[in-house]
Amino acid sequence: MSHEHEENERGNVFVHEPSFEEVVDFIERVRKRPRVLNSSKKDEKEDGSRAKCPERVAFACTKTARHLTDAREAWATYEGCKYVGGCRPLLAERMPEVKEVTFAPVPAELVERVVREQIEPTMQPETQAWGTQHLPGLMSSVDGFTSTFGRSLFSSAEAFAACEPWTKLTRRRPVRVSYRLALRDDVTMKLTAFVGYDGSLDEENFGFTVHKTLTEAQAAFEVDQGNEDVEASVEGQTCMFASAPETPFEDIDACEAHEWPLVRREGEIGDVLWPLFFKISLDDETGDNLEISRPAIVELQCFELAMRAVAESIASGKIANISDDDDEVRAHKGPWTVKASTFAAKGVEETIEVELELPELAPMKPVEYL
Repeated sequence: MSHEHEENERGNVFVHEPSFEEVVDFIERVRKRPRVLNSSKKDEKEDGSRAKCPERVAFACTKTARHLTDAREAWATYEGCKYVGGCRPLLAERMPEVKEVTFAPVPAELVERVVREQIEPTMQPETQAWGTQHLPGLMSSVDGFTSTFGRSLFSSAEAFAACEPWTKLTRRRPVRVSYRLALRDDVTMKLTAFVGYDGSLDEENFGFTVHKTLTEAQAAFEVDQGNEDVEASVEGQTCMFASAPETPFEDIDACEAHEWPLVRREGEIGDVLWPLFFKISLDDETGDNLEISRPAIVELQCFELAMRAVAESIASGKIANISDDDDEVRAHKGPWTVKASTFAAKGVEETIEVELELPELAPMKPVEYL
């Protein structure tokens, strides 16, 4: 429901989180001047009955909108939404006809209809170019992605940012990451990737990149070091730490619904940065058009394990190669082993032993690179 209002009056959209008083003020305005938003109610007779004071008011906020969807019997006693307890005394004082103030989750179909059809179109002009915010959500587009795995994946990203890698590891310096996955009780598969980071929280391009080969990873490092004879590949898998407007809408919804951790960053929208996982590849047909998509579950698991293992190794002092000596930066170090948890297998926790190593980086020449 909403209420009829003039152009200079507030409707039902608040830019900032409303206070208890503002919410009750809104409810009073709805009672006096109701307007039906739900299209299923559009043919109701306007005989004035809708203006009667409601006897029951149910609340849900952003964090609790999808809580207890399958536990209706618990709604009456659930106090997880602060507006239930905060608005109850105000309603009792200003609208004594309201006999019941409880919690109730927002129906999924209402969220989809109102947010997708009414709110987002007004926020995104038709002329706006496609961006990463239009990528499909991780939970809806990645086979096997669960809310538990999402929490672990976002937690690994949070830990990586918190270890401040730019203070201990040279930017884009490749780190070899190896681990084994059990395919069956008697069969395992060894996976190896080469990872590196770029930027810092003080810069706009802070991110964590996964490369399939040492050649690709070192090429990115050489370009960053000023080697003009080498060209870095445009393809790869990346976790960028982005602001809310750059984050896919569905990821924001899922993060709030399942309380995934975010990277605290004062001055950003909501004082947080969002880990944005995506991969860039060349179109198979043309060979030149870039395609941006979401990584598969096994690729996201590599992010989960690698970011957590690298963060732990930096925090413990094992990985440290900041130096003005180029030979020292390129020197081999390691290996080290770290035990990390993964929840990629249907949300079930599994402990994986991850091996880390700084491979030796011999100077890369054009003929060797090509």
